[in-house]
Amino acid sequence: MTWTRSLIDTALIARFELLRAIRSWTALAIVLMYLIANVGGAYVFIRVLGQLETTMAEQLHVASTQWPGAMTEQLRKSKQLMEMFDTFVGNHSTAASLIERPFLAVYQLWQGFVLIPFLAATAAAESIASDVRTRAIRFEVIRTGRAEVVAGRMLGQIGLCVVATCVSLCGVWILGMSIMAPQDPFALAWGLLDLGLRAVIFAVPFTGLGIAASELTASPAWARVLALGGTASSWVVYWILSAAREAPWTTVADVLLPVMPQSWLQGLWQPGTGLWVSTAACVGLGAVVAALGFARFVRRDL
Repeated sequence: MTWTRSLIDTALIARFELLRAIRSWTALAIVLMYLIANVGGAYVFIRVLGQLETTMAEQLHVASTQWPGAMTEQLRKSKQLMEMFDTFVGNHSTAASLIERPFLAVYQLWQGFVLIPFLAATAAAESIASDVRTRAIRFEVIRTGRAEVVAGRMLGQIGLCVVATCVSLCGVWILGMSIMAPQDPFALAWGLLDLGLRAVIFAVPFTGLGIAASELTASPAWARVLALGGTASSWVVYWILSAAREAPWTTVADVLLPVMPQSWLQGLWQPGTGLWVSTAACVGLGAVVAALGFARFVRRDL
């Protein structure tokens, strides 16, 4: 099979994966899951922001407002807020640029880093296992190769994640414009789009993890367990490696940390080169993780 034919088959399978999700109402369920998680988290943040502004108004002896976001300029001058941003992104210059962005958009990215990997891994875990269980996948691999099937399913799942994230960001934008103080709608929309979609980039390795789990078993339920367990475990391993301070554990950490998706989070907060390097790393890690599962899938009796 030529490279051109392989790429065409991969694109067709990705398109099929999206259309199948729409026909089976899976896409609607995933979109609702993203929407509820993101809008719910944004609502909690807006209420907390309102409480912070009320407290600041009392300290400054000025009148408070019932609309959260009315004192964002005063909050931006707060030393405590800058220290919090520094803690989140690990870089003072990056924090200084982020503090000028809409707070809701910055929070949305932080929330997406936590939530979307779990959602993406769960959705991807069913993409292959369900067809292996019913043997329907045999009809696909007859017409094309197994590598094209895996790559197409993964691209389809990433596309589904992008669509669901965009819909959820629209919901967050509507919420922000409805219950926050008047603000520039275009600045908020661009901030949500620019920052919010970076969580999808971070979710690519976990989509690959879900695909790998789906390649290992014919049970969608077990695939979901493996994907969720692997996603949660990655955070635990990352925290343990990051806490290493003595030899030989520091050497182990230096070797393993670059292959942990969490190690590339700081670049995703940044503009320019840092963002592109982290994007390339996340895409590469996603492909490698899916390829590890493919080593088993290519030998399976379908």
